[in-house]
Amino acid sequence: MRSVKRFNTGSEYALNTLGGKWKSVIIFLLSGHPWRTGELKKQLGISSKVLAEQLGDLVSAGIVERKSFPVIPPHVEYSLTTEGEDLYAALRYLNYWGEKRAAHDPTVKIQCTQQMHELGLDGICVVTKRHLQHWKQEFVKK
Repeated sequence: MRSVKRFNTGSEYALNTLGGKWKSVIIFLLSGHPWRTGELKKQLGISSKVLAEQLGDLVSAGIVERKSFPVIPPHVEYSLTTEGEDLYAALRYLNYWGEKRAAHDPTVKIQCTQQMHELGLDGICVVTKRHLQHWKQEFVKK
């Protein structure tokens, strides 16, 4: 018999499900259309091992669906489940709340906010190696 995991609140359980640096970013990327493994890896700039772990956790949690196509070379796509779409909506609101709160705190800077709004996007910033390099240069200047 499996042991029961206990959480104090639903939000604690939700945040536990989202634990990991890349899960919320992967959910944002998968909103709207499916992605192939190679495309996700290239966009995120992370190792295959880390991506596989994060995707595996999200698939196990029922947030992401893995669809395998029997072709050569193998083709695998990931997309959000209905549950994942619901979680994405919650993450968008959490992002809005964080941006609103950070706007009144001079010690906090949300890196993607301005760029996301200029692009007409209002979701979780997709951090790529390109973003990280840009931010690193920005911090060095200061």
